[in-house]
Amino acid sequence: MILRLAIIGFGNIGQEFARLLLAKREWLLKSKGLDVEVLAIATRNRGSLLSRRGLDLQKVLGELKAKGHLRDYGPEVTALPPLSIIDECDADMMVELTTLDIEHGQPAKDHISNALQAGMDVVTANKGPIAHSYEELRSMARSRNVRLRFEGTVMDGTPVFNLVERTLPGCEVICLRGILNSTSNFVLTEMHRGRTMDEAVKEAQRRGFAEADPSLDIDGWDAAAKITALANVLMGAGMTPQSVVRQGIRDIGAEELLTEARNGKKIRLVATAKREGDGVELTVRRESVTSDDPFWAVDGTSSALTIRTDLMGDITVLETDPTVTQTAYAVFSDMLLTVESIRSGTL
Repeated sequence: MILRLAIIGFGNIGQEFARLLLAKREWLLKSKGLDVEVLAIATRNRGSLLSRRGLDLQKVLGELKAKGHLRDYGPEVTALPPLSIIDECDADMMVELTTLDIEHGQPAKDHISNALQAGMDVVTANKGPIAHSYEELRSMARSRNVRLRFEGTVMDGTPVFNLVERTLPGCEVICLRGILNSTSNFVLTEMHRGRTMDEAVKEAQRRGFAEADPSLDIDGWDAAAKITALANVLMGAGMTPQSVVRQGIRDIGAEELLTEARNGKKIRLVATAKREGDGVELTVRRESVTSDDPFWAVDGTSSALTIRTDLMGDITVLETDPTVTQTAYAVFSDMLLTVESIRSGTL
């Protein structure tokens, strides 16, 4: 089977996904009978490519490393915008990896809806469309008999959505509680160890997992988008990040952390989705946790999620110090699960 991809957004995750495709090419052919070709790559400002046959991913990565752009790649260079690239290419699947827009989930939502309407399966690691328009996009996918997968939107490659979908049939999710933002958790951990917030943020930026402007992390917006995506998919919440009662960590001080430590507690930024009557209440707020809390040992860039169900009780999943490889793996695994669904004729 030949699977033809269009990759929209080619930053760190997209490039790592391309490396995974190269590293696993022989395994895919031998174990899965799958040959993956990338027909299109769209970037925001480093050039885009469109081909009728597979692009040379080794050359693509080499061009980016050597020159920082793709504008000299060859005749496959295109000036078409992403939506036109989606319309023009002959891909079977679109991989959407653009950056988060917290307010509207755009332009990722339009990329996904265009691909679905064109009959493409879609894999995304962008939480924005799932946090803003999950029901709409799911209905669109079903109406076109295609698939939409998004494991990489929360907790990188750690199976969360797939865990519930594939291993907890018949269970109702009644509460979700998680440490979901690596940067804010790293900052709090470093402040507990004596650093100032400014020092901790600069260290996170130096290590490459915090943005130049870390506001979405520090002010709780990234965690809000993630808990909304989780609640929309696993609890049918039908909400947006703007519905979240949100508290960040920007105004937290060393004295507050010291007081908590003296009392045998740690402060963590915790996102929660809880059933309240016929609806779901979403919050992101600071919580004091003690040593009997599963979140006590979640330090640095690690994250965790507790899923409370009616039949299985509490299940806690922990991810320890992820890198970009884990998020790229989520895209890779979603691609494989989609192929599995295509072969079995299921959605």
